[in-house]
Amino acid sequence: QAPAGLEQQVQQITLAFIETRLFVAEACANPSTTMDVEDPVHDEVMRTEQLEILSQLGRCRYQDTATFIMSKFDELGNLAPSFAAMVSQPAVTAKTVWVVYMIGALVGGHSAGPKAIRTDTDAAPTHVVNGELAKRVFQLMRVTDSHVEQQNIVPEALELAYLNFLEQFRKVYIGEHAKQSQSQVGEKQQVAERLASVLGLEDENAILGLVINKIGLNLQSRYGQEAVIKRTLALFHECAASINIVRTSEKMAPQLIVSGRLLLKNDMVRYILTNHSNPSFGFLNVGVQYGKYRTQYYHTLGRLLFLELRDHPNSFAEFMKPFGMILQGMWAQCVQNPSMALHILRQPTFKAPLIGLCRDLRGLCMACTSSESYTQLIEWLVNNPKDPMNSRVCIFAKALEAWWEDHEVSTPILRFMAEFVHNRSQRICFDQSSPNGILLFREASAIIRAFGQQILRKQPAEKDLYTQKYKGMGVALEMFCNALQGGYTNFGVFELYGDNSLSTSMSICLRMCLEIPVADLTRYLKSLKSVFQFMDLSSKHHMAKVMEMPTQQVVMLFSALEEGLLCFDSAVCMQCFTAVDNICTYFYTARHEQSEAGERVRRFLTEQPQSLRKHLTLLLEMVVSGEFNSM
Repeated sequence: QAPAGLEQQVQQITLAFIETRLFVAEACANPSTTMDVEDPVHDEVMRTEQLEILSQLGRCRYQDTATFIMSKFDELGNLAPSFAAMVSQPAVTAKTVWVVYMIGALVGGHSAGPKAIRTDTDAAPTHVVNGELAKRVFQLMRVTDSHVEQQNIVPEALELAYLNFLEQFRKVYIGEHAKQSQSQVGEKQQVAERLASVLGLEDENAILGLVINKIGLNLQSRYGQEAVIKRTLALFHECAASINIVRTSEKMAPQLIVSGRLLLKNDMVRYILTNHSNPSFGFLNVGVQYGKYRTQYYHTLGRLLFLELRDHPNSFAEFMKPFGMILQGMWAQCVQNPSMALHILRQPTFKAPLIGLCRDLRGLCMACTSSESYTQLIEWLVNNPKDPMNSRVCIFAKALEAWWEDHEVSTPILRFMAEFVHNRSQRICFDQSSPNGILLFREASAIIRAFGQQILRKQPAEKDLYTQKYKGMGVALEMFCNALQGGYTNFGVFELYGDNSLSTSMSICLRMCLEIPVADLTRYLKSLKSVFQFMDLSSKHHMAKVMEMPTQQVVMLFSALEEGLLCFDSAVCMQCFTAVDNICTYFYTARHEQSEAGERVRRFLTEQPQSLRKHLTLLLEMVVSGEFNSM
């Protein structure tokens, strides 16, 4: 049993903590202050730690703590009764930001369910207290959102506080609450209905509408605040991708509840899906710096789109129409004058649409988690299967050939193709009679040829090596690795029918690996991990092609493997270890063969007897010393 008076002391500490946060906010907002202090609200790590403490302390006498915060909220409302009054008083704005964050922390402290620990069992139910807290935040949000035409006036910190509150609110009342057992489902529905009543809404679906409408408004009007767009898209994705396990009865198997299906009933979500490329979504038109947000945006929309694919098979074709118009415009220009196709694609008017298209399609491709959804996408891109060289997918190799030296264009194209050929979750599964596996690899090979042959000739300045050369080479190798290990292509077909797609692209990729000095491999390891992955894959299935290179170039590849074995990244170490194992196996098998391949192996061992021995010695030393015993 807790000592007498402990609850009161904890309550006093909680209230004092709240007071100090507001005091710090006011002091930091006052330009004349002499205090050497920084407001933790702008430090995400510190802010998160402090809000976590408050969410735990607040469970003691929860209603009293909530009432105290509501009184502070109302005091700030009296000091600034209008939007103009609030933004003209930095101290009031700063304190309001902290109050909204703290309300989110209190509400989120009950994400474990309706039976979260509370010591004030005789007080009002949690949902009633949370409803009063949420009502104040939603009312303030409604006031600030009524000034959307003045997006730069609404403080970014306040918008981020809103989004933090909505994330916590979603966890409790929209997402994880579905994990309750059947005996609690009825109770939970009553809680949702009562909460809706407190908020002045019709039902629990209207509660979800508050969150989604805020997301839609931010995407349309808050595009000038990058941090707000980033958090908004993260919240949108959480709402769309959340999957909950619901046990409806002890005698029945659990069921999966996909929150994305709830979103599809919302008018704002339906509007976004129908008008996803509309200029009203201002963040789509900001520029290249928002490219990654476009990818996340279409990843989320893709998740929602594919949820209704079976019920509405025509929805995919309707969704893809804006993309089809862009591709058709480029293709029509190239067909009219084939000899000038590269010059036409190189026009500045095509740059922004091409970048946006690749970013968008990459996000959509990331949402393809099943064979059914991926088949829809590849059939749309290979829209002329009887003449695949005149299909939509071919435009990317041509565009890359035109824009290879501009990394702002080439990198999005390569990233899209790397995702497109990636057999993630075994989503690429073609019929035995389908040529799509061959077509997919040939398109990846065309991309490698279009980019690799040109980038190998480029010699940028030392300061621009990474952005203008290494980054693109790393993504290109990643794409080719995804194609090599996809499992949807029979590589023996190429040599059998005299198709040089495999041999040419392998040769270019090997040359790209040799183009990067060993010192730069470790310096830019994050972007060049694909170099080691490619050496692993090529040594496993295509070692004969590797041995066709001059002896000195093979030694250079082996030197890169030696550096990879000493890398601190365990994934890279394992790839290099596997590559050495593959090489040893190949040498041991081929050294006695009376063939051209066997002759190359014997010649290499004669000319470089110490090369492979160094790797084996290093591996033995690592095992004996205890490093990477899992090998």
